[in-house]
Amino acid sequence: MDISKWAFKNRNLVYFLVTVLLVGGILSCYQMSKLEDPEIKVKLAMVVTTYPGASAHQVELEVTDVLEKSIRSMGNIDNVESYSYNDLSLIQVELTTITPDDEVEQCWDMLRRKVSDACALLPDGASTPIVKDDFGNVYGMFYALTGDGLSDRELSDYAELIKREISDMTGVERVELYGKRPECINISLLQDRMANLGVKRIRVTVSDKFRTVEDIGSMLIQGHDDDQLRMRDIARIEKGYEEPTRNELFFDSERAQGILIAASSGSDIVKVGAAVEKKLAQLKESRLPAGVECHKVFYQPERVGASLGTFVINLIESVIIVVVILMLAMGFKSGIIIGISLIVTVFGSFLFLYTADGTMQRVSLAAFVLAMGMLVDNAIVIVDGILVDLKAGKNRMEAMTAIGRQTAMPLLGATLIAIIAFLPIFLSPDTAGVYTRDLFIVLAVSLLLSWVLALVHVPLMANRKLHPAVEV
Repeated sequence: MDISKWAFKNRNLVYFLVTVLLVGGILSCYQMSKLEDPEIKVKLAMVVTTYPGASAHQVELEVTDVLEKSIRSMGNIDNVESYSYNDLSLIQVELTTITPDDEVEQCWDMLRRKVSDACALLPDGASTPIVKDDFGNVYGMFYALTGDGLSDRELSDYAELIKREISDMTGVERVELYGKRPECINISLLQDRMANLGVKRIRVTVSDKFRTVEDIGSMLIQGHDDDQLRMRDIARIEKGYEEPTRNELFFDSERAQGILIAASSGSDIVKVGAAVEKKLAQLKESRLPAGVECHKVFYQPERVGASLGTFVINLIESVIIVVVILMLAMGFKSGIIIGISLIVTVFGSFLFLYTADGTMQRVSLAAFVLAMGMLVDNAIVIVDGILVDLKAGKNRMEAMTAIGRQTAMPLLGATLIAIIAFLPIFLSPDTAGVYTRDLFIVLAVSLLLSWVLALVHVPLMANRKLHPAVEV
């Protein structure tokens, strides 16, 4: 089939398709999910079991060893590491890197069944093991909430308010708080009062009915001669915070609450970040008191914007450099023709990348820079062949279409060879193959588009620019 001749007969259709590629590519750039790096599935899980009152040696023998033997009977396990502490057992389970992403959840379901089967062998007093496999969430936004003159309890309440409001937003997967000090009720026994009232031994049983300082203070105890006493008669009871504190957060030497926000998978982190900033501004104006401020500690949308901006600038620079060199080597009009074809190829590739659920990040944009030299090869061959035929005095229609008939299959073969060279990366079942998936999609689509456009669009432009256009 004479593809170039077909293009001349259906030029309106060709122009329409080129317009679709340009407009669709621009819209895809706006709608496409923007990330700093490609998303990968974290193939790691943690099994956590508490055993109150047990030493590290007891935890190892009675809990960790029992669970680990059951877990190791699973398939697709690459590594299992266990840690036994006083009162606590931690088992880290890592799948092989070649485990397909769509099978990871099935593996975690199997892990839960293995852990559940081993629960019957655990000693009395050990808690039910908890399997945590949600390590894939990236908290791309980290704020420090401070409140001038507010107590820790009041600051925590406002942090909970912000968490509740942001959790309901589209594109937000999870919101966590960090640095919240656990509250407790401290009971300090007064030895002198106990001696005077004849209280020598107290056995305290904790139950849900004791929720406030007043409840504990009103608890009845027995003194000498069967006297009925209250706990507040022999002890100082006050509300406080657990000490030592496990996690604390300070911002500029001021106590703060951390708010960590993770965007949903496949969402545009830049748009989600803008929506979160807008919501925080609304809360500050309407529901947060004066003095309460949200400070950015880490804000990934800015990093993503800067990273993508750098690669977009590099992409534009590479296009300009290629076009300028072609203008110097082949002439101004030839350089313009090849440059337009290159731009259509780039935007059309974005359209197909968006259709394939790809993302805009450093790897996919780097693919354009990597393939820039290859994307102009087909157009250069076609334009050069047209110029040679025109100088040879061939019929205009023949000059515009002959080179396409002669080189279509050789150029397609060279294009396929370039694509196949990167195919092993895409076919790799390893995590590296997942990471570079968008790179192969961009390379394959852009190279094929450059071949098609060289045969159908370049001759149409050449007919108008290389010589005065004539009706064909």
